[in-house]
Amino acid sequence: MNKNLLKRIAMVCVGTLIMGFAVSLSVYARLGTDPCTCMNTGLAHLLGLSFGVWQLMMNSIILIFTFFFARDKIGFGTIFNMVAIGFLVDFFSWLYSFILPPDPPLAVKIFCMLFGVGILAFTAALYMYPQLGVSPYDSIGFILIRLLPHAQYRWCRVCYDILAVLIGFAFGGAVGVGTVITAFCMGPLIKFFTDRLPRWIPLTIENP
Repeated sequence: MNKNLLKRIAMVCVGTLIMGFAVSLSVYARLGTDPCTCMNTGLAHLLGLSFGVWQLMMNSIILIFTFFFARDKIGFGTIFNMVAIGFLVDFFSWLYSFILPPDPPLAVKIFCMLFGVGILAFTAALYMYPQLGVSPYDSIGFILIRLLPHAQYRWCRVCYDILAVLIGFAFGGAVGVGTVITAFCMGPLIKFFTDRLPRWIPLTIENP
């Protein structure tokens, strides 16, 4: 295994780890989570499951569609992200219960929300950049641009993020100003970071 591949694998792992931290910050702020988390918290509550368990189940369902419509987007990053992300959010949320106040001031909530959104977009771009697979939820955008050749990823992302918010709202997910910001900004922000990462972290992309 060469150094370049190890670097790519490390980027996927680090990106996913920090992504779990970013999502947990949004959950802690209680000003609305990202669309995927909003949908899955609502459905997990409805089914009486932990967030991590339901996130894994939902990702497994979406992975079936990814296999048929965007198989080239499945890789190490897909499996690592879909298995780890929900449990990372559960872990960080559990950790906060020991070290952070349960009801922080509004200024702290706003900071956690905005910081979480920015970090979430960056880490989404970071773990996808090595091209070792994307999470099942993120793969939906790639499926859509293949089914709709003239569509752009950023706007496909906005559309299905809004749909996820509506599903989350219907089942009691954490909807708030943070959810709205993430739904409209996540796609453009991921594109912003994706365009710049090759200059910041040069990689040789090759099949493992």
